[in-house]
Amino acid sequence: MWNVNKLLRCGFDLDGENFIRRQEIINELTLTIIIDGRGSVTTKIFDADGEPYTLHLVESASGKFVGSVKAECERILKDIREQCFDEENFKAAQTLRLVEYIRETFNDKPEFLWEKFPNFAVFRRKDNNKWYAVIMSVPKNKLGLDGAEELEILNVRVEPAELDEIFDGEKYFRGWHMNKRSWLTVRLDETLTDDELCARLGRSHHLAVTFKK
Repeated sequence: MWNVNKLLRCGFDLDGENFIRRQEIINELTLTIIIDGRGSVTTKIFDADGEPYTLHLVESASGKFVGSVKAECERILKDIREQCFDEENFKAAQTLRLVEYIRETFNDKPEFLWEKFPNFAVFRRKDNNKWYAVIMSVPKNKLGLDGAEELEILNVRVEPAELDEIFDGEKYFRGWHMNKRSWLTVRLDETLTDDELCARLGRSHHLAVTFKK
């Protein structure tokens, strides 16, 4: 995950939702690096006249100069990754999709509150500071499932009556390390669809208006 502060310290400028850095490389060529709001990286090279240089993108292109351009671009991008990239706290693809959904829908980012548990994150409402989602990583057998491998889980608020109705110990669990009457734990391993998880996040966000943590 790109660290915004590190990008700025590494010479990137914020242009709208994009971070952009320009630097001269070889023979008056200028490398432009663009990192968009989703973290995707795009590079462009221009010559001294402002014309695009694209020979380095041609797979069959050979020669000392084009090889030097390719190598320099790779070196610069590697340095930027090492200097500006934080280790990803979440591993599961479904977890990453949900974090992105929360960012786009509620404009909230994960808060990592526990030094001993760097993969545990909370999301809270801006108006009252109450939690509406907690992501954790726990051994499967802690939930009563077979196996000791780590499993990312999501805790969301739920009506007690609904929790009593759907709890099954397979897909739906009473809140792991949360109030077991008002928090639901679900797996983030594609057992449930993204649509259901997003709906539960929305409901939990609403319930956080009145429920206690």
